[in-house]
Amino acid sequence: MKRIVVCLLAIVIFPILGYSQVNVPLTKTDLNDIQREREIMQMMNIDISQTWLYMVKENLVSTNRILVSEITYNNNACPERMVFFKDDTLVESFTVIKYNNNLLPFEEIRFSADSSLINGIMYMYDDNNLLSDQVNYNNKAEVISRFEYRRAQDSIYIYEYDKNDELISSSIILTNNYGSQELIEKIVKIDTKNKQVEEQYFKYDEMSVLRKKILMKDGESAGYKEFIYNDDGALVKSSYFKDTDNLMNSTSFEYDSYGNMIRILEKEIGAETKVYAIKYLTKID
Repeated sequence: MKRIVVCLLAIVIFPILGYSQVNVPLTKTDLNDIQREREIMQMMNIDISQTWLYMVKENLVSTNRILVSEITYNNNACPERMVFFKDDTLVESFTVIKYNNNLLPFEEIRFSADSSLINGIMYMYDDNNLLSDQVNYNNKAEVISRFEYRRAQDSIYIYEYDKNDELISSSIILTNNYGSQELIEKIVKIDTKNKQVEEQYFKYDEMSVLRKKILMKDGESAGYKEFIYNDDGALVKSSYFKDTDNLMNSTSFEYDSYGNMIRILEKEIGAETKVYAIKYLTKID
């Protein structure tokens, strides 16, 4: 589904969310996207999605496939269980997601194959259903870090604290409203000495579609990403270039006639291409 694209873009744009495996809203546009894609999932009656990995050697796709993950959705079309597999299809870990009354995740819990706790995240939201606080805990259910998200006009201020509640870093997300959309234009990360250690710039076209992300680290260029979409507005290719304009890797996305994402191709210079095939299943009573 296009929802997967939304999640992938969230990972690209918001690495500060750490190891989160679900999409949580930072902006009004995020919230609208989550609600819309959930409605599409319900309409199509999809209960399970599976991702299979195929390797490509000498431009030939291997007939062998490996089950990478399986996602089970609840009656509200929200992912409630994500299972991740080892190469031999044995369970490596799984994640359980709990939701609040507004169908937004309030806890994400990761377990090993034997159901031992690995770690988890708890989410809290403001009156507009936008993320306000995030708490990360370890395998002993001890808090190891937390984030605060505070909003003022066209800015989102993010404060990261360690387990002792000492400030680690701050980030500022600058947004702008384009019609009904709230789009991110810039993210600046600042260390405890008030030094800018990372900057991200987002470039959109006349249709308010993200086309380019530019990354700066310690004042130096760290490359950029370009995004290409099809006529339906779905992402079809993401490419990462170094500051020398050399292509380092790219990811392509393919869809069926209903707009469901069915294939992801990951190409990295000097490495084998990976093909991820996605299947959507409906439970039969």
